[in-house]
Amino acid sequence: MAVCIAVIGKENSPKYVACLQTEDELQFHYKVHTALDVVEEKLSLAGKSNCDVRELYLGLLHSTEEHKMYPLNKT
Repeated sequence: MAVCIAVIGKENSPKYVACLQTEDELQFHYKVHTALDVVEEKLSLAGKSNCDVRELYLGLLHSTEEHKMYPLNKT
């Protein structure tokens, strides 16, 4: 079940963050920024290889005991 959804802009900044419980929104906003660091790192590594970035599967970005973060790349 999704507890938070974030929409990220082309400048790698969150445009929209929505959580089931509004009191957790600041915590998830921090987690979104943490996940963006991982996305930027993976995309920069993909740019150095012959991989097509549009077809890159990023997989699990961040995992804790409570939550897992997965990206959906729509470029």
